[in-house]
Amino acid sequence: MEIGSMTNTDIREEAERTIKTMTAGLDLGRVKGLFDEPIDNVARQFKHQAGCPVSHKTFHKVLADFVVLVYDRGLNACWKLSTDPLGEAIVLLEGNYQSHYGHGYIAAALDANDATQGGIDAVLYLLKEIIKRVERHKYLRSIFATNIETADWHVQCEIVRILVETYRPFLPKQIGQCEPWELVSQIPSMISLCLGVDSALQEILSYPRASAQNPDVADADAFSVLISTNTNRYR
Repeated sequence: MEIGSMTNTDIREEAERTIKTMTAGLDLGRVKGLFDEPIDNVARQFKHQAGCPVSHKTFHKVLADFVVLVYDRGLNACWKLSTDPLGEAIVLLEGNYQSHYGHGYIAAALDANDATQGGIDAVLYLLKEIIKRVERHKYLRSIFATNIETADWHVQCEIVRILVETYRPFLPKQIGQCEPWELVSQIPSMISLCLGVDSALQEILSYPRASAQNPDVADADAFSVLISTNTNRYR
């Protein structure tokens, strides 16, 4: 049987190559080498003279200097901050920062002026972790986008079929009762389960995104919803 210009064998081989490419890109050691290690290294080198409490002006300068260092030397992405490094820092804090003072930039500013919470050094530590999480997530989403979203529909269905065949013992029983096309949109979540990745990578593989209100807790992804739906469907 031939589908378009691809035979069933072609489709199978392309699906297998795509899975191999994605699993290589999702290797935890590779992810840490690209983001965690270089960011941690440059963050340890960052020096500032701000005390606690810290003035509004000094707080902004330290934030801007910090993100410039991290993106320039840690991620080799100085172009990203060529216009407004402070603006980038504020966007990162506003979208991801969480503390007992609340959420966002204001909470970070309050922490920076509270010695009991670690002052500005604690804010910079959390900002570093935010940058790592955001950049890892972009990278992993790019792997899925490049390898899944651009793939032929029949290849996508074959990817699902291979994952189910190979990892059936590790997948919920309801998966085997679904047609491959029903699970195409859930390939990222399936790969996450099949690889048995550790909790650190599991978090950044959460799909479609991590919670902005609490970046340490992933939103319930569509895969979980699908499992729940199919559980009820086949009762």
